[in-house]
Amino acid sequence: MGFLTVRDEDPQSLPGRRDVLTRALGLAAGLGGVAAIGAAAGPAAASPAKASSPAGTASVRANQTNWRFCTKCYGMFFRGYPTDGACPAGSGHDAAGYDFNLPYNVPETSTAQRNWRFCTKCYGMFYYGYPDNGRCPAGNAHAMQGYDFVLPHDIPETAGTQRNWRFCPKCYGLYYYGYPTNGRCPAGNAHGMAGYDFVLPHL
Repeated sequence: MGFLTVRDEDPQSLPGRRDVLTRALGLAAGLGGVAAIGAAAGPAAASPAKASSPAGTASVRANQTNWRFCTKCYGMFFRGYPTDGACPAGSGHDAAGYDFNLPYNVPETSTAQRNWRFCTKCYGMFYYGYPDNGRCPAGNAHAMQGYDFVLPHDIPETAGTQRNWRFCPKCYGLYYYGYPTNGRCPAGNAHGMAGYDFVLPHL
């Protein structure tokens, strides 16, 4: 699959399909028709989606694609830029397998954990729930930006999800725990494993 060269939030500055349809129908039906359509469609269709920063809470989408498995470090990284970040095994990450479609800015539950964030330095997914930000392969701690991802855990795996994604207590990254070895950790040697068994949706 190809990868995007822009962040997912950029399209939010454009009207959604429903907004375009609502406007077209309103123009055809006149002022009274606009009021009727607005009442039927509800507040979400009343105006175009507003542009927001990556960390904004207002968003059109509740999921982001282009999250991939790296065959070198076994970590989860974002493949939506022309380069592939920094891998602890050297150079950029190498993508393989599923295109993960991860939920963000939704409520945390007993089977979904928030505070998973994108690192602007390595492009990896890391846990942002501690006073420090773990270890980044690009040097020092991870740097947080963008959406607050809320990852499902400890639920049954289905045809559209994959389990065995785990938290590494050494680097705070998210990595795949389904092989005999545990990849490469930026804090040295292989990743460690702790916490929930994350079950992640993919396309």
